[in-house]
Amino acid sequence: MANTSYTQQKLATEPSFHARVRAALAVVAFQVIAESPATPDHEQRETFARVTVLPNLATTAVQISPWLVERTNLIGADTTFDFAADAAVTAATDAAIESQLATDWDIMAGVQ
Repeated sequence: MANTSYTQQKLATEPSFHARVRAALAVVAFQVIAESPATPDHEQRETFARVTVLPNLATTAVQISPWLVERTNLIGADTTFDFAADAAVTAATDAAIESQLATDWDIMAGVQ
């Protein structure tokens, strides 16, 4: 069954999804910090990672979840409902979430 804005916005409210997003944000933030200083816009990207994301992982995860679930890697993965847990669940892998965040990092950092 295709995802809808309803399924995705339900997913965006799930604490278990927020935990996955927090972890993915940390992974991508440390990748940005470790990238070459010659990377275009590195200073702004790194500042966003160090100053905004890492000290505020939980808040950032909750804030970005409503639009993150609508992005390619998340909308393209099946979102189902686990009735026993009363929760929406995505089939998106951790790697897919990290990849989407890496793709969107410049936008989040205000570079684009």
